[in-house]
Amino acid sequence: MTTVSNALAGSANAWVLGAFAAYLVVLIGIGVWASRFMDSVGDYVIGGRDVGPVVTGFSERASEMSGWLTLGVPGDAYTTGIMAFYNGVGMIPADLAAWAGLAKRLRKYSEIVRAVTLPTFFATRLNDDTGVVKAVSSFVLIVFEGSYVGAQIVAAGTLLRVLTGVDMWVGIVAGGVIVVGYTMLGGYFAVAWSDYFQGAIILAAFAILPIIAYTTWGLPFADLAAMDNGASLTSITGGATGWAALFGIISYAAVGLGIPGNPHIMVRFMGIDRVRNVRTAAVVAQLFMFVAYIGAALVGLYALTQFGGLENTDNAMPLVTLELLPSAVAGVVLAAALAAMMSSADSQLLVATSAVVEDVYHGFLNEQATEAQLVRYSRYVTLAIGFASIGFAYVARNTPIYELVLNYAWGGLGAALGPLLIAVLWWRRVTAAGAVASMVTGTATMILWTQWPTILGPETVNSVHPAVSGMLTVYGLFPAFVVSAVVLVVVSLLTTPPDQDDVSEAFDMMHRPLAAITDDDSDGSEYATDGGRPDPAPITEHDSIRSHVADTDYWTDDD
Repeated sequence: MTTVSNALAGSANAWVLGAFAAYLVVLIGIGVWASRFMDSVGDYVIGGRDVGPVVTGFSERASEMSGWLTLGVPGDAYTTGIMAFYNGVGMIPADLAAWAGLAKRLRKYSEIVRAVTLPTFFATRLNDDTGVVKAVSSFVLIVFEGSYVGAQIVAAGTLLRVLTGVDMWVGIVAGGVIVVGYTMLGGYFAVAWSDYFQGAIILAAFAILPIIAYTTWGLPFADLAAMDNGASLTSITGGATGWAALFGIISYAAVGLGIPGNPHIMVRFMGIDRVRNVRTAAVVAQLFMFVAYIGAALVGLYALTQFGGLENTDNAMPLVTLELLPSAVAGVVLAAALAAMMSSADSQLLVATSAVVEDVYHGFLNEQATEAQLVRYSRYVTLAIGFASIGFAYVARNTPIYELVLNYAWGGLGAALGPLLIAVLWWRRVTAAGAVASMVTGTATMILWTQWPTILGPETVNSVHPAVSGMLTVYGLFPAFVVSAVVLVVVSLLTTPPDQDDVSEAFDMMHRPLAAITDDDSDGSEYATDGGRPDPAPITEHDSIRSHVADTDYWTDDD
């Protein structure tokens, strides 16, 4: 093992920085190119539902894999050892279940009710005329997605500090400006296509880097076992036993519960071009996830076995990269880390923007706003939320990325919106009152659970029965999701449901091709198509968007 100084700042040379700069130029080019397609808020928010399956699959994974994957998971492996592989064990089945059980229904139903954002979708599905469902869900999105953007900016600042030696606040501001700039410029088209480009880099980085590490150092597991705390580092329970081991595994598995509640992932389901392409996109996403999670954990293990003295574990991935690879190649690999951060931040920023503009401004303040006004205000709001997120990032700059994402962004969204999204797609009886109670309860429980050691004191938490201590220290998304789901069911059963004829009709439509729905309708004006028919008539705004996109040769599809 080589002891390495924590003073990594400024360790990148001209070749590394050159590759980094080239990446930024390409990224800006994508934003400039995509800005040509921003004619409506539907374009800006979901790309007019005209993004293909491969791009969607890459984009769905890249939007989630963020600095949490590229810096956080290697940092987690550096701290906990082989237990870090549980990150993939928790996420892969949950993501596959979301593609299998939610994607097609959400894609169809959101177009049937003509919704381009989740708050509008929730309110329409639940027939909520009071605006409470839309207001509460919009508030949840703005707060937690804004925090999510801040977490990615912290990760970007960390990497920029390693590369250039600038102060952390300079890296945070620079990373924030990059994210805000090209999201404001290009909207969803820029996000989806930059995610495709960035996703390819991430996939290559985490596939290649562990292979090079293996050819240089061999497998890391024997070195792990030889370390002072090797027994815990090579244990599938982290050396814990009994209740502590059980709740430790539950904490990792519970990470996957956040998928249905994170709108920057769900919007990929809403934005795919055709329902039948969901399966292809799902396969792309799962292959991406399998390689990336295993690779990220291995990188952290190699950093742990080969280098010592890292106070900031978020530096594990950059350290291994700079140590193993030639400068120019290292620049590309580190650009992949930055790519993941930007992929998540732009997606989350776009979702928060849509909550303000489409759900609050358009839904409550100015229902007659034109598409041009909405796109213009979307850019203004993107700028405002982006700068607020930069402020949050500065305040939270010393918090580990892994903790920052899971506790203050991913978990809050998963607990507040996850049970509700599943329910509105699968349960006819869910009510607006149940939805509001679930969102409020999930948010409050998630926030409370992260604060138990502070509220009760570490001594109190450690002195109670191991089962109680394990529950108090388990990852908060697990209890918050359960409590949110229970409250949703109980309150919905105690309150008046939406008109069941309307709900039954909509549920029946989710089992039929959207093209068939319009064929059954004599004037073809009540429902939208998914673009699956040959030469579909532009009968809705989204179909008109699709025609516009086709005319620009943005997307070529021979089907």
